[in-house]
Amino acid sequence: MRYENNPDKLEKIRLVKNNYYVVLDFDGTITSSDSLDSWMAIIDFEIYGEECKKEIEQLNAKYKPIESDYELDYDIKKQHMADWYQKSMDILYKYQLTFSKLQKALQKEKLKLRKGAKEFLKNLQERKIPVIILSAGIKNTIEEFLKRQKCYYDNIYIISNEIEFKEDNMQEFTGRVLHSMNKGLEGNLPQHLRDRINQKEYAVLCGDIIEDIQMVNQEDLDKTITIGFINSRESENLRFYQENYDIVLTKEDACFQEVEKIILRFIA
Repeated sequence: MRYENNPDKLEKIRLVKNNYYVVLDFDGTITSSDSLDSWMAIIDFEIYGEECKKEIEQLNAKYKPIESDYELDYDIKKQHMADWYQKSMDILYKYQLTFSKLQKALQKEKLKLRKGAKEFLKNLQERKIPVIILSAGIKNTIEEFLKRQKCYYDNIYIISNEIEFKEDNMQEFTGRVLHSMNKGLEGNLPQHLRDRINQKEYAVLCGDIIEDIQMVNQEDLDKTITIGFINSRESENLRFYQENYDIVLTKEDACFQEVEKIILRFIA
């Protein structure tokens, strides 16, 4: 089902070929609701063992419900997310991730594209629309996955947590840690991309949690078509999505064919 809000705002938006860009979350947005995320997909428990599996499952059991709890105090939730991501990074250090292990794990195809995502990215590339993937996942995973899916185009720029590898071995996470509540374009775009984005009048944003709205600056929301996918807890959280997203797609309609139709509605 599709829910639409903010009609006064939406009726003022008119997209043409060169006046907009697209901002996409990755885990649970570009990937399907039943896909592993870009952290879990690179951990092959046949390699790392049962103790590693137990540690990760305990972390996820504690923090995943917090991530989708929109009644929890914002600052408390933000601290929980920072803790979760730091502990997840510590596990990768502890079990000595290598780039070859990352690639081998991705061969098991635990990451899955959302329906219509591959065609959607191709259409944007053909139209020469800038695409920014802004993710609290792992950039190395996202790049490798999109390359394997043959949809990592030259119009795509990925902002995410990046691992530096040297001679196959993991060295460190570089830059600021991005989690679900602190990721945004501000401060994360290289100057050449910022200059390009600043020339665009509108944006289209797709995410699967409420905090994904923060991927664009608050002052730009009035010129951004925001589309939210509900992957879980629909009955509890639908009202929060309706309060924040212009268009909400529930599980049966949360696909990129619908996103394409929505964009085409606004093409001048």
